[in-house]
Amino acid sequence: MQHNPTVYITEHINSKVVGSAFAEGCGGRIASPVRLLDGPAVVYGILRGCGDIIRQAEWVGRDFFHIDLGYFKRGHYEGYYRVTQNAFQADLDDVLVRPDRWETLKIPLRPWKRTGRNVVVCPMTGAVGDFLNINTRKWIETVTDELRKYTERPIIVKPKGDVDISEMFEDAWCVVTHSSNAAVDAVLAGVPVVTLGDSACEQISWGLSDIESPFWPERDWWCHKLAYHQFTLDEFRNGVAWKILQEHDV
Repeated sequence: MQHNPTVYITEHINSKVVGSAFAEGCGGRIASPVRLLDGPAVVYGILRGCGDIIRQAEWVGRDFFHIDLGYFKRGHYEGYYRVTQNAFQADLDDVLVRPDRWETLKIPLRPWKRTGRNVVVCPMTGAVGDFLNINTRKWIETVTDELRKYTERPIIVKPKGDVDISEMFEDAWCVVTHSSNAAVDAVLAGVPVVTLGDSACEQISWGLSDIESPFWPERDWWCHKLAYHQFTLDEFRNGVAWKILQEHDV
């Protein structure tokens, strides 16, 4: 028997607003994130029990949909939210899509920078590190040590919430991160990225050993596909998001 999704909503206002909108558009029922119920699981974020629901879904091979702030023009509540199936980042191996959703955003895609001095390291937050069982401090130390094997450039560690990262792009040679949206912002600004975990930028990322042997991949297809993996609250409510998710199996 095919069940409609169950949308797990916490007491946090963002979870209530986003989860309720998604439930309305997909015909899903709402539950507290305590125990896995029937149907695909839908959660916003990983805090307050939502990460536990994801783990429970994984244990029994149940599909889950993870919602978080979008890749482009993200923000509460007028911005975009990304949705991924059985993952935390978009699967860009899916079918080709039209450029229409990207073109609607009217976001400038700056030419690749081919100059810059600093390697900017953006570590994951403590909450993400805890969920992935990664010690954030050790991750920074290990990545920094590895970078020094390949480059003599200055390495700047930029934790989330510390100065606007866009201020660091001007003199950045590249941005190194695990899976942060900072990589998306960097690519839009023309700054190459190194992604070391599951990331929507993985297919246009350098490896650590490429830092002094750079390349500049084509990005238009990447923009087109990512725009089909994010939605507004109105698109959650009216079912457009759920329809696209089913069509593209993201």
